[in-house]
Amino acid sequence: MTKRKIYKIIALVVLVPVAIVLLFFAFIWGSMTWNKYSKKREAIRYQKEVCDTIKTIDAQFELKFNGFSKKDLSQIHFFVKKDKTIERDTVVNFKPADDFETQTVSVQFEKLVIGDELIVYVGKRYYVLSDYQYIAYFNYGMFGPVGPCQCGATGFQMLNGKPAGSGWLIKKYGLVNYKMPNR
Repeated sequence: MTKRKIYKIIALVVLVPVAIVLLFFAFIWGSMTWNKYSKKREAIRYQKEVCDTIKTIDAQFELKFNGFSKKDLSQIHFFVKKDKTIERDTVVNFKPADDFETQTVSVQFEKLVIGDELIVYVGKRYYVLSDYQYIAYFNYGMFGPVGPCQCGATGFQMLNGKPAGSGWLIKKYGLVNYKMPNR
């Protein structure tokens, strides 16, 4: 055997396993990419067919208040504004459990309609929350999505007519001269 034939055999012995390993990893990468693409398409479909059709909110969500004193937070007024009138209201007597600057309070309505506005009066300031949304999402595990697509609440996207989807009511952003609608 010549040197050339020996090099060809060695190259073949090395290249075939390398090619098999590369094909294996290419298959795994392609499978993961396809899975990601199909899950993204499923989430878009689920958003249109399910999440965008939700008309009511289970109003047992929480709002975070920041920058208020204990006295400011002692009474929190919630109003539901439908069209241009106040439809419902409630008052929460709140006593903070700790001395943290940020306090969490649950909204005290059973159900709200997606198009309603929630007006919160606390510490002589008004907060008008609107544009409540749901978004399609997957639970992700170590290797990708686990389980079916679900709708999750993103909260109010508008605060006092400006985009602010955090769910935090900060004292300095409250409206002082807000005119409450009629009942």
